[in-house]
Amino acid sequence: MISHTGIIRSYNPTNRTGLITCDLGGDIRFYGANIASQGQPVSGSLVEFDMDDSSNSLQAVKIRFI
Repeated sequence: MISHTGIIRSYNPTNRTGLITCDLGGDIRFYGANIASQGQPVSGSLVEFDMDDSSNSLQAVKIRFI
């Protein structure tokens, strides 16, 4: 898998889902369980992640704060 970078656009702590605006363009959905580092996702945080396209939709996995 190739690592990508982006910025957390939004995060809902109630259902633990959010969106990352990818540096390559577009928004990628993520789930809080896919965050590999410590800390709560906050809008504007810079992250590195891998993309998983094995399900019906593209999502970010192995998310790390940078």
